[in-house]
Amino acid sequence: MKFNTQYLAYGYLAVLSTLVWFGYGKYQDKAEEYARLKRQYDEQVIAINEQQERIKHLAELDTKHTQELAHAKSKIDQLSDDLRTNTQRVYVKAECPVSKTTASSGVDGSRSARLAKDAEQDYVRLLGELETLEAQFLGLRDWVKTECR
Repeated sequence: MKFNTQYLAYGYLAVLSTLVWFGYGKYQDKAEEYARLKRQYDEQVIAINEQQERIKHLAELDTKHTQELAHAKSKIDQLSDDLRTNTQRVYVKAECPVSKTTASSGVDGSRSARLAKDAEQDYVRLLGELETLEAQFLGLRDWVKTECR
């Protein structure tokens, strides 16, 4: 009986060690898969953090340029109001070449020439468009600097 029990114990031990061996192999496979997935996860977290920083920086640039554009538009609106109420005037800096042989036709050349009312409004509109285009250009330039580093 002792002889059979001893072989039976060795048999159980052999089966148990085989099961442990296969179980350990499966554990190693799972451990490698976990390590691979953990690396991918860490890389994605880093990429997400970098993207969030870029988004934050672009939002700050957008806020800055939006405020500058709003300030420029308010200055242009103020200029338009001043021109409408005659608080300020827009003058044309021009010189008319006068021939020495011809007599003056009665035009006073010493005064600055003033723009007509509709030309003043065109001037204000063009000034506003120029400010808008400049702000858009500066915003795009900053965006390119940020995105294409």
